[in-house]
Amino acid sequence: MGWFGALHWLVARRLRSSWPLLLITSFGILAAVTMMSVGAIYTRALAEGGLKHMLASTSPRVLNIHLITQNRPLGPADYQALRSTVEEIAQDRMGFMLRAMERYGFSQGNTRMMRPSAEGPAQGAPALDAPTGRPFFLTGFQDHSEIVAGNWPQSGPALHEKGVELEAVMGERAAKSMALDVGSRVVLVPFLTDPEERIGITIVGLAVPTDPGEEYWMNSPLNFFDVVDTDDRIIVPFYVTEESFFGGMGTKYPSLVGDFTWWLFLDTSMMNASNVVSTREALRGLESDVNQKFPRTLVLSGLKVTIKDFRRELLLAQVPIFLFLSLVVLVILYFLALVMGLLAGARYDEAALLRSRGASILQVTGLLVFVEGIVALAAMIAGPFLALAIVRYLLLSTINPIGDAETTLPVGISLDMFVMGAIGGVLALLVLVGSSINRARPSMVESLRDRARPPTLPLLQRYYIDLVVLAAVVFVLWQIQGREGFVVRDLATKDVKVDLVLLVGPILVLLGVAVVVMRVLPWLVRIMAWMGERVAPAWAAFALARLARDPIPYGALVIILMLSAALGVFGATFQATLSLSQTEQALYRAGGEVVIGGPNLSRSDVDKLADTPFIRSFTPVVRVSASLLDWLPGTSVTLLAVDPEAMVDIVWFREDFAEESLAGLMATLRPLSFSPAGTDEDALGIGLPNDAESLGVWLNLSGLHENTPLPGFNFWARIVDSRGRMHNIFMGEITRPSPNTPGGLGQNTPAGQDGSWTLFEAEIPEVVVAQGEQIRLVTLYFSRKSFSRIPPGRIMMDDITVKSASGPPEGLVVEGYEGPGRWVPLVNRGQVLDQVEYTPQAARSGTRGLVFSWGEQFGESPRGILMPGGSFPLPAVGGPDFNIGDIIRVKVQGHLFPIIIRETTNFFPSVDPTNKNFLILPIEQYRQYVRRAYNVNIDDPGAFWLSLVPGVDREQVLTSVAERFGSFASYRDRNVLVETAQRNPLTGGGWNGLTILSLSAITLAVLLTLIIHAVVAIHTGRIDLTVARALGFSRVQIFLSLALERVMVAAIGLGVGSAVGVWLGRWVLGFLDITSRGRPVVPPMVLVVQEWLVALVLSGLVAASLLAILVAVVSAHRLRLADVLRTGE
Repeated sequence: MGWFGALHWLVARRLRSSWPLLLITSFGILAAVTMMSVGAIYTRALAEGGLKHMLASTSPRVLNIHLITQNRPLGPADYQALRSTVEEIAQDRMGFMLRAMERYGFSQGNTRMMRPSAEGPAQGAPALDAPTGRPFFLTGFQDHSEIVAGNWPQSGPALHEKGVELEAVMGERAAKSMALDVGSRVVLVPFLTDPEERIGITIVGLAVPTDPGEEYWMNSPLNFFDVVDTDDRIIVPFYVTEESFFGGMGTKYPSLVGDFTWWLFLDTSMMNASNVVSTREALRGLESDVNQKFPRTLVLSGLKVTIKDFRRELLLAQVPIFLFLSLVVLVILYFLALVMGLLAGARYDEAALLRSRGASILQVTGLLVFVEGIVALAAMIAGPFLALAIVRYLLLSTINPIGDAETTLPVGISLDMFVMGAIGGVLALLVLVGSSINRARPSMVESLRDRARPPTLPLLQRYYIDLVVLAAVVFVLWQIQGREGFVVRDLATKDVKVDLVLLVGPILVLLGVAVVVMRVLPWLVRIMAWMGERVAPAWAAFALARLARDPIPYGALVIILMLSAALGVFGATFQATLSLSQTEQALYRAGGEVVIGGPNLSRSDVDKLADTPFIRSFTPVVRVSASLLDWLPGTSVTLLAVDPEAMVDIVWFREDFAEESLAGLMATLRPLSFSPAGTDEDALGIGLPNDAESLGVWLNLSGLHENTPLPGFNFWARIVDSRGRMHNIFMGEITRPSPNTPGGLGQNTPAGQDGSWTLFEAEIPEVVVAQGEQIRLVTLYFSRKSFSRIPPGRIMMDDITVKSASGPPEGLVVEGYEGPGRWVPLVNRGQVLDQVEYTPQAARSGTRGLVFSWGEQFGESPRGILMPGGSFPLPAVGGPDFNIGDIIRVKVQGHLFPIIIRETTNFFPSVDPTNKNFLILPIEQYRQYVRRAYNVNIDDPGAFWLSLVPGVDREQVLTSVAERFGSFASYRDRNVLVETAQRNPLTGGGWNGLTILSLSAITLAVLLTLIIHAVVAIHTGRIDLTVARALGFSRVQIFLSLALERVMVAAIGLGVGSAVGVWLGRWVLGFLDITSRGRPVVPPMVLVVQEWLVALVLSGLVAASLLAILVAVVSAHRLRLADVLRTGE
């Protein structure tokens, strides 16, 4: 018989005798190949779903392309050459997804606008501050707008010697702002050096956009229908046809320049995960090609950023999926090795017999692994197709991105699924080869010796290989901690990169735990066996003795149960945590339940919201950048001014953001009484009679510096009426003290002298008291003229006197500074703060007066005293860098005010403390203080945050809000943002299907392992069990003994595994707490566990253990006492 004949004979006999082993190993190999292929296919499906989600959740206005050529001549010939070249390049580069194209152009330069007067046409040169007229053309403008007055331009341009006449259409809002109407005529002067050249524009119609939210308008239609107020000029747009633009202005003034823009509307449905790179290169090529022809051309599109974000998010999504699937494959490979060791243990005699007949280790190994190699090859072929069917029919439905629901994600045959499947098959085959080498190594004598006295140490521990594994674990953990995770941000390119080598860290961690368990378990069972001999019943002592005698197989069961439990807890943790984090990020970014935004919002819009039904509460939101004077120079923060009472019902707030609840934080922002003895009315200001005619204040100026002149040193009072309007009253100019006038005289005051005291008196304008309503004095302040220097000094005040028709002739003293101190100093910029004191030395009459002193020269800001109208300093909730009790001077747009930090919070919705610290202020107190101190209004709110009545029809409420605010406002529903985040496939949305599939495969592998071990353990330990029966053990005691063995194995494995799974999830997710742009996630992730999934996994593993106990008991009961004793060794 030749070599091939012998091999065929041996393989055939082995197949007949070892088919159960071959069946089990086939399952393991196929599972490894299939899971690796599932990972490749599922990741590709996630990429397709993630791209679809990102494109659908991004406005087409953002994705479309703005191609802007700057400062090009208006001459028709130049424009035609430009147009043909640009459109040819655009078609060549982006034609595969180009849906439509529109052209937009306007004249550049300072074309000042003049309006004819009633006496005749405009003459001379325009004023330097005249508005700038901007004729523009936009293809498709008439199709997407509607005329509300007049008609569209009908006549062509009329050229004459000194200019050109054009017909134009204005936006209704722009015409209203400029007081123009149909039939109005304006003149544009293209050359300031030659004002005789004129572009006459006749308004023939007024228009509004048909749908302001339409994709056609790109960024916003406001630039075409409303006046644009820039920092240095006002721009008035006029629509003319493209033919009139070039046939009129271009023909008459070809040397004028303009900007021409092509709007490229893209069909993003043509994009898929495989062509995003080529699309990005096409965008780069478009910009490069156009700039080669026309330098300084801009190509603006959010598609470039979207593609970049998509690739980053896909990379971050692949990390946990790769980790999870690698751990799944690890468990399957361990299952293969364990099953081979259990089932092949009975075949050691076969390998030893072949060795004794002269076969080498290599020949025996080849014979043992030959059939498994064929199975592995078959699995590498069939596994990817099985994986494709699993993904297509079981997992694909769990990926639910927003967008067109009728469009299914493309999932088909690809090279990567075969490559990944081959990797899984090769890994499984290597495990089988290693197991076969281990079986082929012992000789007949060694095989009999190991059977008689099983080794208590596995091979790894006998040669201390496990210590090498632990050293590798420590090294990799050190590397991961040093690099702060698996994902790093490149400082040069700012791209996020993944270190694939460090991704083996979690695998090594589980291996490290496994070798530690294998080190500790033999000692543990020996101790338990020693104790059991003394205190436990016989059946328990018998079970513990069996565990202590041969702990390696039971340790292997503990390891696979531990790995399975750890993987189950980890899988239930990472998906739920990532998904919840995305939900909370959406809640955090949104701010209010409904957010209304737009450039035209104002405080008067509060009435619109108050009249809207089903709105529970709302707050205006002012968001500005502020500087801190008492911190390091240049320190800026985000200042958020809100209504604290309404915020409690509006924003989402997680309990770990701050030590206080949201209600507790907002309660600290409510106004407090200025003084314990004061009242709310007292804090509003000094009440003046309704018929007040004049206001006087007695000042003592002896504290001013004697040798310094005081030019332009003015004294003012500020009064507020019942409608909240502020009125400044000039009280007089202060001169330096002189011998004749010890206190100085105010220019507004005639006879007003009382020793060193001077009365500064001024009439109250009739407009202030015309309505007969309550008025209050709120501020007394001093100012200086430019370039005058006011040195440090002090001024004493007393007896604020009001004269009225109903009062005494000498006047009524309304403030003598005798009561509680309600006046505070205005905040100054310097290092030395201004001071207010109540002292007897400052009294003109009574027992006290007020001293206002300053330690630094006057600047541009006013200096004086005021009644703040509420808490002082302004209460604030600070970010994480502030401390409770800090008093800080804040500057916003040149205005200063003091704040006191009443509470702190690490996070607050809509602000990012990792980028810039923040302050939360009560909007009404902030507004009142700024108005009283500077007589200016704070910025109009940039947004309104709303909360709705629970259970209301949200669509109906949003429609009602839109009707009140108009089409130029934007509306954002927090629930929609949350749903969008939850359905994002790249951030955990829909990963439960993969988790459940993987854990099901692992649970089946554990079940097979436990059953096989139960059968093999009863077979190999049949002598022990039979002798125990012969010595008097009952069937119940045998059952209890077998159950105790497996219950201990399950308890140790599941307990350790659950703890390791929680720690592993917390550890791994701690390194994934970054965004696709490499910044920390705000708010930070909170570890959550899907309890139902953990319960499902652990229940499956417990059920597998119980079934293994049942199999062991049945197998033990089937042992025949006489047969076993007769055939026993």
